[in-house]
Amino acid sequence: MINRHTIFDYFTQIMIIWGISVLSLCFFCILFGDAANGYSSIFQLGSAGISIFTLIQFFALAVIITSLKFLFFTDMLIKNLSTVMRSVMMFACIILSIALFAAVFQWFPVNQIKPWLMFFICFFVCASVSVLVSVLKEKSDNRKMQEALERLKEEEL
Repeated sequence: MINRHTIFDYFTQIMIIWGISVLSLCFFCILFGDAANGYSSIFQLGSAGISIFTLIQFFALAVIITSLKFLFFTDMLIKNLSTVMRSVMMFACIILSIALFAAVFQWFPVNQIKPWLMFFICFFVCASVSVLVSVLKEKSDNRKMQEALERLKEEEL
């Protein structure tokens, strides 16, 4: 079955990524906000909250990530590339985008190793969960499709 995506699917994906990002920021803000105040622009309000400017930055990043997913996982632009290579290239572009945002918006001191180490740990955990959820969803969708095909075959007999 060909799955045609609409603009609503695109916006839904943006909102999912942004929502999870904001929820994660809230969690980190509560835990580390006061300690990170002055160290990171993300935590400029300490544990009191997240600035509107930071929320807009994360929304822009969600748009970029969703656009990269569209770019790498539709056959409109990239045709003869394996799923693994598409994934590697997409994640590399996401990391570069986040690094650019970190530098431009001073999310953390980009000349220090500890913030990068923490970033890569968080990114790896989030990316792993995302990939796991995607794989489980695909298996579930395939199982449902197989069951529907079996029911259709039984009805024809």
